Amino acid sequence: MKRNLLIFVIAMLAGLAGCDNNNENSLPPSTDNDQPTISGSTFDVMEGYESAAQGFNTLKPEGLSDPLYIREKALAGDAYQFAGTDKQRLDEMTAIPTETGDWQPTASIAEGKCYWIRHTSTLLYTYLKLRIAYIEGNNVGVEYIIDSTEQRDPSAENTNANQPLEGYPFVTDLSIPHLDAANQYVEHTVNYNDNEILNYALEWVEDKRHAAWVAFSFDAETSQKNVNRSDDAWMSDPFVPTSPEESDHKSDGFDKGHLCASEDRVYNRTANEQTFYYTNISPQMNSFNGGYWITFEKLLQSWARSGNYEHIYVAKGGTMNNLLTDFTGTQEAADGRLPQTDANGLTRHGLACPAYYFMAILAQEGNNYQAIGFLVEHKDDYGYSNNHQAPVDVTQAHALSIDELEEETGLDFFCNLPDNVETEVEASYQGNEWQWVITE
Repeated sequence: MKRNLLIFVIAMLAGLAGCDNNNENSLPPSTDNDQPTISGSTFDVMEGYESAAQGFNTLKPEGLSDPLYIREKALAGDAYQFAGTDKQRLDEMTAIPTETGDWQPTASIAEGKCYWIRHTSTLLYTYLKLRIAYIEGNNVGVEYIIDSTEQRDPSAENTNANQPLEGYPFVTDLSIPHLDAANQYVEHTVNYNDNEILNYALEWVEDKRHAAWVAFSFDAETSQKNVNRSDDAWMSDPFVPTSPEESDHKSDGFDKGHLCASEDRVYNRTANEQTFYYTNISPQMNSFNGGYWITFEKLLQSWARSGNYEHIYVAKGGTMNNLLTDFTGTQEAADGRLPQTDANGLTRHGLACPAYYFMAILAQEGNNYQAIGFLVEHKDDYGYSNNHQAPVDVTQAHALSIDELEEETGLDFFCNLPDNVETEVEASYQGNEWQWVITE
């Protein structure tokens, strides 16, 4: 009896030894796709294609500290980027993509698809080749191999920069936020001292009939005060076919509020006149425009003309992702009407009315940068007016970091900075780095 039991146990152990219980590293099923397509490659099985609840794991290539995983039927990983190819085999993949736009944060999973993968560490890029060998239920079989490494210079990298755009020479200026392809990008330039310079740029949101932002900069020339305000210069924007006109602002209870302020562009007559294009105008409550927001504008102009900075780059606007809906104000405008908006946040003439206004400011002196944002609620009960403007003390309560401002607005400011500089200056602001004094 004991001898028969021993034989039975030995047989059971032998059977168990022949089973593979390591699901994370199980070999693919026996198909044509399980054959290596390059010498030295590794096969692995990733779980989570149909649902993480059915099973989920990660893949950490040898020598790399960060995992790859499946999210919403795509490959992803916090330190990885992916570039698709038209190749069928890993040994056919010979040229690593070099264009910034080729690299994406995820890679759709499709059987037979091959990808370049780039892992980013502090000082090194590691490039992998990966093939989707098969998809079986919740499992995805992959073949991969580490191809090469490359030293990286963080100071020279910019993954979210605007790409050059034919006919728009200033799209990579530091003031310009990351462009939204759904909107119209416009540059207004002037000839000043025999140079064509950017006066200001804007992005026009067609269905809102309002700019997403305006962007411009101050330097030794553009901060000068050489001309007065051009009050008779109101006109439609010649580069925007659907630009509003004077009738769109009549009898609506709002001021015609400048985004790029007239006083921001007084270095040149043409430059000032361009600020009166209706695409640069926003419906603002009278007491907000002339009593509260004006204090923020004067503070910015004081910084720009202080002589403390080589450049100040600015993006200003109203929140197109947060409009003032079903609103009736308490103070009449100069036209004798109360400001009102409908359920969609539009004025009686169909112009978007922002719930907040913002400024994103980047100051440069040599290789040193500092940044600050302002986000100010659009309302008419601050207690100030044209004849009683808010003191500078109110501004600090509305200050925030650029990262926080981006969260609130959905915009990507100062995208043309190198990534390492952008990350540092946008993470926080230091109030003691700014002079909270109005000299204008």
